[in-house]
Amino acid sequence: RWAGFDQGEQSLEALMECFQRLTKRAQMSLRMRFAEDASREEIAEALRITPHGAKNLMQRAKQQLRECVESKLK
Repeated sequence: RWAGFDQGEQSLEALMECFQRLTKRAQMSLRMRFAEDASREEIAEALRITPHGAKNLMQRAKQQLRECVESKLK
């Protein structure tokens, strides 16, 4: 959601490229959460993990995205 504010298109391109580097499970969890507004419980059920596992997966994925995008924009 923060992509595009400072460097516009360059940030969005970096985000899309970095998103593709995530595991399929991480991509699915973030798509479900942010595109489909799914709950942690719904994501956990879809991925066959615990809600706490879903939370951890999404936190790690968001951190990986942040680090990847920041490195590309330097």
